[in-house]
Amino acid sequence: MYKINDVVVFRRDVCKIVGKHRSDFTGEQCYILVPYYNQDGSVRMQVPIANKGGHLRDLITKKQIEDLIQNTPDLETLANKPANMKSQYAALLKTDKLSDLVRIIKTSYGRNKARMEQHKKLASIDDEYLQKAEKYLYDEISVALNMSFDESKQFFEGEVAKTQRN
Repeated sequence: MYKINDVVVFRRDVCKIVGKHRSDFTGEQCYILVPYYNQDGSVRMQVPIANKGGHLRDLITKKQIEDLIQNTPDLETLANKPANMKSQYAALLKTDKLSDLVRIIKTSYGRNKARMEQHKKLASIDDEYLQKAEKYLYDEISVALNMSFDESKQFFEGEVAKTQRN
């Protein structure tokens, strides 16, 4: 059970718990969440404390970030099937695994690099899902490590590059 002021992840968004109350619709006890980077109160979410859907989880820890960095070189990219890239990306985006975000990023970078080498324009679907995956991954890492978004991206990419050189 979480407490008020805890930072959690709901679906893919980093949020702060600002209160609890009983839902007028279901009668269930609920957490009141606000997005971490939008705490002006204009956006509020109500999530049942029971968390039956499993969409509410702890923020990533420093140890989990280190493990993710170590495992990133071994994460497989998606099958390069242009006809269903969108459905592959969308399926990974729906999970709660940060490794799935990394798989989207690796796949998008690889596909974009190959297209550039062939002097083709970049696929908008790759760019769209790359931006979403980076936002979710680096938002969470930035909060966990108390860094800016750009610093967390630089940190993660730099640490992954080091593992590939060893």
